[in-house]
Amino acid sequence: MFKFINLFFIVLMTLFFTACISKSVNSLHSVENYIDLSKSEKQNTIDRCTYSSYILNTSNVEYGDIFIEEVNLNNNCQWNGFQRSFFDDLFKEKTAIKTMVALERLDFPSYEFSTYLINNKYVMNLIYEFSMNGNKFIVDYKGKLFSEMIKQFDISYKNKYLDKPRFSSKYNSSLVNQNIIKNYFNVEIEPLD
Repeated sequence: MFKFINLFFIVLMTLFFTACISKSVNSLHSVENYIDLSKSEKQNTIDRCTYSSYILNTSNVEYGDIFIEEVNLNNNCQWNGFQRSFFDDLFKEKTAIKTMVALERLDFPSYEFSTYLINNKYVMNLIYEFSMNGNKFIVDYKGKLFSEMIKQFDISYKNKYLDKPRFSSKYNSSLVNQNIIKNYFNVEIEPLD
């Protein structure tokens, strides 16, 4: 019995410290380390599959206009496709973009950084942060936040698109709010035995 308790304790402590370490690594690169979001008004978004999900638009002198959508799925729900593609498609639709072509895509643990050419004329950056049940989409119209966050992973990174004409919009849509129409995610159906 004593060996079982010791084994259980070791497993429990290992899981605890692993969770703490992975959370602290992700929090080192989080957008909140660059922008104080506490003063920005979050618009909560609600669906039966989500919790603590929101959108927000913020602006500051250093980083310019930023749009963020955070989608947190309940454990019994799943995406019906690739999350970033869903975001790209909705963004394109709601801003009446004709063409949106990826110029650059960089992958790092829990992050994907994309640069897009919009309507063959303007550049826009998207930061996609993902974890087990959480997804955060950050539209960086100016590109400075995008560049600084990548440098946390690759110090030699140079954003060759910063001086190009930038795309700007007042995007305010949400994957969560559109889920009832578009079916981006749903409750997992357990098979009957």
